[in-house]
Amino acid sequence: MKKFTLSVILGFIVNNVVATLVALFVLNPLLNPMFKGTLRTAEDGLEMPSLLSGYFMLTVLMVIGYKYFALDARWIKKGIGWGLLIGGATFLAGHLIIAGWAAIPPKPMFISGILDILATVATGITIAYIYRNE
Repeated sequence: MKKFTLSVILGFIVNNVVATLVALFVLNPLLNPMFKGTLRTAEDGLEMPSLLSGYFMLTVLMVIGYKYFALDARWIKKGIGWGLLIGGATFLAGHLIIAGWAAIPPKPMFISGILDILATVATGITIAYIYRNE
């Protein structure tokens, strides 16, 4: 239970910090012009309860699923693989699906999905480090 709790807490922090840094320094400057008014403005602000709840759920599910991820590799490789798998399944696939049914352009959604995977890779490495001796 101690490793689970530590993984959720540290994973959640890492997930949020990396996602925020990627958004602030890469996604916003690069992609906001491509979205043509489909994103919230600075005046609108972010919907923080939804954002934080989503990252929390993602982190908890990553921690729960990690033990069942059967990659026979060192912890760092397993963490990277887990982060890529989860990031591809959630961010990349999710962004493309949303671009398919919403009036959001697919190209910036694809780029955003790829770059958002950095947060799940960092989270996967964090979880793998905590569980490295199991």
